[in-house]
Amino acid sequence: MAEAIAEGFLCPICHKDLRSPGNLIAHFQDLHSEEQDILKSIKDFYGKAKKKILKLDEKDLEIFRNEVRLERYYLEYSEPQDAGQIKSHTDYYKAIRRDRLDHRTAETNKLVIRLDRLLRFYGSDRKQQEQELVAWLDGTTVTRCPSCASSFNITRRKHHCRLCGSIMCNSCSYFLTYETAQTIVAPVHTNNGSESQASESESLRICNHCLDMLECRRRVQIEQMMQPLICQLYNHLQTVKSQVQNSVETYHKVYNSLTSGERTYLLQDAQNLRTTIAKNAEILDTLSKKIASMPIEPDTPKQHNLQNSIRKATSIYIKDYLLTLPAPPTVEDLEKIRAEHAMKVVEEDYVPVMRNNIKKVTVTTGWTPTKAENESDEDPLIEQMNIVKNYIDQARQAQRFEEVVSLQENLKMLKETYMQQQRVKANEAV
Repeated sequence: MAEAIAEGFLCPICHKDLRSPGNLIAHFQDLHSEEQDILKSIKDFYGKAKKKILKLDEKDLEIFRNEVRLERYYLEYSEPQDAGQIKSHTDYYKAIRRDRLDHRTAETNKLVIRLDRLLRFYGSDRKQQEQELVAWLDGTTVTRCPSCASSFNITRRKHHCRLCGSIMCNSCSYFLTYETAQTIVAPVHTNNGSESQASESESLRICNHCLDMLECRRRVQIEQMMQPLICQLYNHLQTVKSQVQNSVETYHKVYNSLTSGERTYLLQDAQNLRTTIAKNAEILDTLSKKIASMPIEPDTPKQHNLQNSIRKATSIYIKDYLLTLPAPPTVEDLEKIRAEHAMKVVEEDYVPVMRNNIKKVTVTTGWTPTKAENESDEDPLIEQMNIVKNYIDQARQAQRFEEVVSLQENLKMLKETYMQQQRVKANEAV
């Protein structure tokens, strides 16, 4: 009968199985120390066998060490590349990010709408109403919790999320109280008394995924509402500055029109605009002072320089741009300018203007014409001129001078048409 083949870490002399390389080397040093050549060959053989088994040489070990170091910083190892053509992937990244953000926003809005409807359910059949709103996942094929991978059994039951209908165990579910749910859907939920008869102590069972999406939305809302005071003041300052910019541009138009002898605007228009600009300048100065005097946080050392820069820029803007506006002419100067302008203008005969050539002015401010008591209904042109005059007064009070100019042109054409008609009637009477 053939002898059995021995395997393992065998001593080459006594053929004893030592079960590990360490025990084999220690055994050989203690009992067979006189055979140094064999001991050396055993060590060399063991080292070569180790490398062959692991299939690693010195170069592979160095690469492995580098990969381990890169994994600490979540970096991917790549071979060094030569400098060449560079391509930007920023647009691709933004497109991918935009799609994911849109998807997450849409899913979050769906959850908020469902949550708002769930708050309206009450009574003994509330569970049935919840299943009609959100289709619950069939649990017959689900044997483990998707969140923690724990097996379902008699003690670990299956539960459904009221918002998405997924299955989870009791440990992976969260109970959202009605009071908290109403604060989440505050922009959507309307409390009419009959819609929220459930007790505030009741709650809705939801999964961690839905909870995370709702919490993200709530954090964004809190951040938007709790904007730092310095940001609120600066936004107000920029809004007032934009209004002042529009008023300044309009004031220059009114001033140039008055000084050129035109009668489109009144002297009172320029004075009202200048008063409005002065009030807004005071508001800008007050806001910039508040920003400059705000306390500085210890962890933001550069905040002081930023506040001083805002104050300095606002002061320069007021001094060089608002305080240098030309003063409106006096009544005497205005009469003199208009008299000189009238002497230079050569009177011309009126040109016949057809009724269908009259330019129409679209009023979008909600103005309504007021009918005078002594107004005559016989001539539609007179009625239309009175309406346009009323629109001009309302536009002037609202300081919408662009519409004043358009209405003035319309009124001028109406007057020319009316006078042409009167001349025709006078000639026919003769």
